[in-house]
Amino acid sequence: MIKALPLLLLGISTSAFAEYRAFQYLVKSHDPYAVTTGAKAQYIVSTLNPQMYKSYHGGSMITVDLLRTWICPGYTGRRMAVCDHPYDKEAAIK
Repeated sequence: MIKALPLLLLGISTSAFAEYRAFQYLVKSHDPYAVTTGAKAQYIVSTLNPQMYKSYHGGSMITVDLLRTWICPGYTGRRMAVCDHPYDKEAAIK
């Protein structure tokens, strides 16, 4: 009976809480053709960590500078948007 209690309690819990980390980057291109097309640095918010973002989006052709990071509650599936930074929400209230 005592061994079955944790299993029973695990089965009773119906809600699960998820969270993910969001990152804000300043991305600069080192592509020689980007100079002629006028490409500039961009602020990007992503759920990819710095190494994954750089390897997925350009490798040695871009520089990725991490500006800030925060935790978002919830689920990222079904193309849901990344949550805003908590300080941005406070600035909008004031």
